[in-house]
Amino acid sequence: MKVSPAAKQYLSYVLVGVVAGYFSGLFGIGGGFIMVPLLAFLLGFPVKRAAATSLAAIFLTAIAGVIGYAINDGVVWAAAIALSAGSTVGSYMGARLLQVIPQHVIMWIYVVLLTVLAVRMLWSSASTADSWVISPWWVVGLIAVGLVAGVMAGLLGVGGGIMVVPILIGFFGLTTFDSKGTSLVMQIPAAIVGTLTNMRFGMVDLKAAGFIGVVAALVSYAGVATAVILPSVLANILFAGVMAYTAVQFAVRALRSRRS
Repeated sequence: MKVSPAAKQYLSYVLVGVVAGYFSGLFGIGGGFIMVPLLAFLLGFPVKRAAATSLAAIFLTAIAGVIGYAINDGVVWAAAIALSAGSTVGSYMGARLLQVIPQHVIMWIYVVLLTVLAVRMLWSSASTADSWVISPWWVVGLIAVGLVAGVMAGLLGVGGGIMVVPILIGFFGLTTFDSKGTSLVMQIPAAIVGTLTNMRFGMVDLKAAGFIGVVAALVSYAGVATAVILPSVLANILFAGVMAYTAVQFAVRALRSRRS
């Protein structure tokens, strides 16, 4: 039986949605660092278009993830609000930068960032006890972190959770589980602002984003369920492994792009 090109395309969307959605729920990320490589390598999207489409899909996966974590008391709302304030502004800035930065430069940004974060997660110790206390510097620090994460969201098509989760664990006193749920809240306004900006420049494949986003949102609950029972140390190792593998893929693609 011959499969039509359209059917293959939608099957590819399902695959991207399943993988990205599961990791989104498991690691408390929007799934962009999984989605962008799959869109680029599996579906042949240009990296910039993959980033913009991924950010649109993240809106749905982040909402689903927040619901899953909130049900399990995995969101520190004071931190989430402060992060969101910064990410909203940062996402607009990042989306504008996406229009002017060359594609091969964006690939190398992925490589460096993923490598650094993979190492950071391997050295990160799991935290199961809250030690955060609200203070002016705590709030200002979270807004600053949200701003940087928002720029990442708009520029790279990621929710920023991949950077924010280890920072919340290491510097702001949140547990590993709470850090994941809290970071997902921040990604919702960042995804909205960044996507609206990208749509003005015709960068978003709305059909792909909508289909992948719905599938990923549904599957993300399986990731959240796993996160509830998975030891934090093992989750960190898996997280680091995924980031390292993705960094290698982007490095190979960037080198090939430069030679061609």
